[in-house]
Amino acid sequence: MRPPTRRQDPLRAPLNGIFGSEGNVRVLRVLAFAHEPIGRTRVAQRAELNPSGVRRVLHRLAEIGLVESIGSGRNQSVRIRDRHPLACEIRSLFGVERQTFEGFVTSLRRCVEQDGFPGQAAWIENPGARTPGTIHLGVLGAPDVIDQAVEIVQSHVQQAEKDLATHFVVHPYTDADLLILGEEEVERLNDLTLLYGWLPQEWLERSGGPVRSHRHLDERIRKLAAAIAHLLPNDPSIVDRTRHWIEKRLEGADSRDTRNLLEWSRILDELSLQQIQALLLENGERADRLRQSLPFTEVLTPAERRRLLGGAAP
Repeated sequence: MRPPTRRQDPLRAPLNGIFGSEGNVRVLRVLAFAHEPIGRTRVAQRAELNPSGVRRVLHRLAEIGLVESIGSGRNQSVRIRDRHPLACEIRSLFGVERQTFEGFVTSLRRCVEQDGFPGQAAWIENPGARTPGTIHLGVLGAPDVIDQAVEIVQSHVQQAEKDLATHFVVHPYTDADLLILGEEEVERLNDLTLLYGWLPQEWLERSGGPVRSHRHLDERIRKLAAAIAHLLPNDPSIVDRTRHWIEKRLEGADSRDTRNLLEWSRILDELSLQQIQALLLENGERADRLRQSLPFTEVLTPAERRRLLGGAAP
């Protein structure tokens, strides 16, 4: 949407300036739960924002009269100005936001902690780690029960999707899945909200530890690419599914992912099935680089994924 051409009266519509950007909202969220004045650097850390950006946000909120500074120099700190007419309501709003999240987490924990849940672990991933606007959940389980565990979690979040107008995606993992994760994927799974069981990193350590070297990782990726190459003749539709996944993924990809995805898109459009197989199996710098971002595994069904990973795990 284009920026409004006509400004509204700040006395009549003060929330325009208060909630004018995500940066404002993040900073206010930090201040709403601070029990005492807090330094600007700590605000930036808790809000996960650049300090210079936080200074600009605080300056704007101070101009509005919602935020005030305490002290001077390096010891200066900030807080929500209690005398502002909306201070109490803003704190209450963020309180409801937190209660909504905590209520969902508590409900989901009860689901996965009940007797008979077949999964070994479950978690909520960092929303910034994958597709924006979608909440990603992970479920870890043995190969013979992972589908059942995922179905239980999916059925539980259906009502939350309606209530919160949010899309949930549940990702199945087995021990074999975790063992072939790349270093970036392992790092992503360090930033999550654990619901049940062990953290994925702890499962990796119990299963022999995370990737110890680039050589070890390269060997596992080669095995994975070979398994995909042998799978393609039996189900050529994987190529079309992957092409459609790339089109959707490009909508929210960063610059690095975009380059890799566009290269894979050209490969899938221009090469025959046999040529794609050869590329997955060949030696060479380009093939090695492309194997670091294999898109095929993203579109496999749970059964296909388990068969594939069973043949690729070390």
